[in-house]
Amino acid sequence: MVLQVAVLLAIGTAAVALCQRLGFSPIVGYLATGILVGPSGAGWLAESPITRSLAELGVVLLMFTIGLEFSLTRLLASRRLVLGLGCAQVVVTTAALGLTGMALGLGPIQAAIIGAALAMSSTAIVLKQLSEQMELPAPHGRVATGILLFQDIAVVPVLVALPVLAGDLSRLGAALAFALGKATVLFLGLVLVGRRLLPPVLHWVVATRSLELFMLTVLLMAVAAAGLSSAAGFAPTLGGFMAGMLLGETLFRHQIEADIRPFRDLMLGLFFATIGMQVDPVVWVTQAGAVALTLAALLIVKPLILQPLVRAMRHTAVDAWRAAIALAQGGEFGLLVVATALGLGLIDARIAQPVLSGIMLSMLLAPVLLRANQSFTAWVLAARSAGGASQAEAYVADASRDFDRHVIVCGYGRLGQNLLRILHDEGIDATALDLDAERVRQAVAAGEPVIFGNAAQPGVLRAAGIERARALAITPGDAAVAERIAVHVRSLGLELPILARSTRGRHDEALQAAGATVFPEGLESSLAYAGQMLIMLDIAPSQVEARLNEIRAHDYALLRAFFHAADSEKSAVQALDFPQQIRSVLLSESHHAAGRTAQELQLEELGVELVDVRRGAITVPGRLLDTRLRAGDVLVLRGDDDSLEKTVARLTEGG
Repeated sequence: MVLQVAVLLAIGTAAVALCQRLGFSPIVGYLATGILVGPSGAGWLAESPITRSLAELGVVLLMFTIGLEFSLTRLLASRRLVLGLGCAQVVVTTAALGLTGMALGLGPIQAAIIGAALAMSSTAIVLKQLSEQMELPAPHGRVATGILLFQDIAVVPVLVALPVLAGDLSRLGAALAFALGKATVLFLGLVLVGRRLLPPVLHWVVATRSLELFMLTVLLMAVAAAGLSSAAGFAPTLGGFMAGMLLGETLFRHQIEADIRPFRDLMLGLFFATIGMQVDPVVWVTQAGAVALTLAALLIVKPLILQPLVRAMRHTAVDAWRAAIALAQGGEFGLLVVATALGLGLIDARIAQPVLSGIMLSMLLAPVLLRANQSFTAWVLAARSAGGASQAEAYVADASRDFDRHVIVCGYGRLGQNLLRILHDEGIDATALDLDAERVRQAVAAGEPVIFGNAAQPGVLRAAGIERARALAITPGDAAVAERIAVHVRSLGLELPILARSTRGRHDEALQAAGATVFPEGLESSLAYAGQMLIMLDIAPSQVEARLNEIRAHDYALLRAFFHAADSEKSAVQALDFPQQIRSVLLSESHHAAGRTAQELQLEELGVELVDVRRGAITVPGRLLDTRLRAGDVLVLRGDDDSLEKTVARLTEGG
């Protein structure tokens, strides 16, 4: 057993490390691990009540931490989103997919059960992935969260109804009414306890100054609320969410979240592994058609149903598509509904197995879709707008007809708005192109010269008057879009200035090759920060400006190389943006470099610059050093990571 657990941990570690390396979510690694070690894979580990309980605890803790971000006041304020849009999504999706199932030959009860199961999305996967991507506070993140909360509530009457459907249908109404009554009592009870009892208890615990006691108390509150919810016949995650929501109104919200996160992530990993254990890849072959139908219902039909519902709630097309794509998968509660119905004999195994396989396969694909939700949205909107491109160009041309010798600003975000404001103050004509319909509507209503249009489309740029423009500013941080715009402008033979924002150093060279002048946002921020400090130190503003301009004239060379982070992951990211780094090496008597001159070491052939040599309190520039190096000297080197590694080896070991 110990060996099996060790193998499981080894495979899980390797799978998660590979996912991190490839840029995928760790969830994919956990799911793949479950498939490999589960009953349908190598068979090293079988599901057990203990593993299922621990896995369920992970989802409870996830909902608990999400609840910390949703105070009761905010939840009540979002009731239109949760109860309105969430209810509409569940009802419409269940009805549409259920009717489709009946058209394919399923009975009414079987079709309704499968429709309800496919209407559910994965709370654990979606909320964890959006949280990692810092998209939960975004409009599409809030929409997805609201719908998922209603789904967690809606699964309760579904599970209550299943045993009744298997027996006496006349008891269905009474059973659902009883469930609603229990939900009301549970909600009021938790609110009463949370408002009256939890704050004084937590204050007493904090007063003991015991971190262990604080952590145990928080875990107890989360698990106790989940236990009460489960005992009342509801999903444990609902109780966990409500406990987090109540504690989110206290002063200890941030500390609670920091303490609970390690437990949550560990248990969630086990949860996703147990999901993977349930996958039977054989069904993907023997019933490939049914699995493909289930997958198509989740990945294609479900978003097509949800997108217009979100739009009807007055969200933008972009936010509607991003939310729809985020929820384009099955979920753990869908698996539970199908498995329960199978156990009660309401559906046959021949029908249930491909549905279960399709749901779990969609959960495997979910992290990839979530990670690319913005790219997929851009592709969908571009495909849908291709037919109406000429109309869009005519609209942009009409809105730009009065502009000449103007500046075109691509993107009307924070940077674009500030730039437009300053240009207008200087009496320079300028207009902006942006794809956020709501933002454009508000700006136009306020009298701002903003046009709805995609600057990455050549026809739109020409309609905006690029051939008579004075300059072009590309403000979005997407380097691929900026490069495409710059290449198009230069392909027209236009020599107007192009200023492109670069948020990552790795994109600077490509943007320059495309013909744009690069505005390196991170480096310029460092420069502005240093300049502000010099002024605060009473250095003359003219002297400060001259120094900053000197650094700019040398392409920020002074700022591009720095000591990288010790953490390998952070250092790897920094190396992508700024390959040149600084490293110091302390020489000892045993090192090859001791007693030799810098010229004898020939560091230049390795692509490394000897910046300085520090000997005691004296620092000598490397280019001026003409003496032999000694033990105790500190050599300051500049170069890329590989070259520095070779140089350190030569300094210490020779060769």
